[in-house]
Amino acid sequence: MNKLNSTLGDKSMKLKQLAVIAGVALVSCLSINNKALAQTVINPQIDSYVPQPSDIVLGTCSQIGLCFPGQEITASTSLFPFISTNDSNFNVTSLFLTIDPNEDAIWENAASNIYNNIQISPDGKRITFTDGTIPVGENLFSDAQTTPTGTEVQFSIAFDGTAISSTSIPEPASILGMLVFGTLGVGSSVKRYLKYKAQ
Repeated sequence: MNKLNSTLGDKSMKLKQLAVIAGVALVSCLSINNKALAQTVINPQIDSYVPQPSDIVLGTCSQIGLCFPGQEITASTSLFPFISTNDSNFNVTSLFLTIDPNEDAIWENAASNIYNNIQISPDGKRITFTDGTIPVGENLFSDAQTTPTGTEVQFSIAFDGTAISSTSIPEPASILGMLVFGTLGVGSSVKRYLKYKAQ
């Protein structure tokens, strides 16, 4: 009888232990699911685009502030969608978008007709667009759909690029110099002509 009671007691103890383990596992699953539900998911899209007459087009350098490779600026999903022109002196070969570590958000599905390679870091906080180019002067359509809809998330934007030939687009100072010296040259030619005519 004592042996039977001991066996029943052991089984009862094992059942209690299993119940505790199952309870902990259930709580863990609920916590993970709740976090996943609370997390904002961002689906970015970066495409080459031909602007329509009604579009507002911003300069990536003059308006947005991305003027040279490696520069990083902060933004948020509230800025999207927008159309911009690469008005820098660089062909943009790679784009990097990094979500602020304090944000409960991740990058998820991304699309682009410019970049063939899109990679998201294991933690979902950084997305890299490579294997493509946004040439100087090309227009770009940028969008980022969020779930839940309309959530504002802080992140940063940076790019790598290759400088275009310095001979193709003169620096503003060079243009000004050409204008100044060109005007002086014309002025002296006119003076010589008038002096010659007077003689």
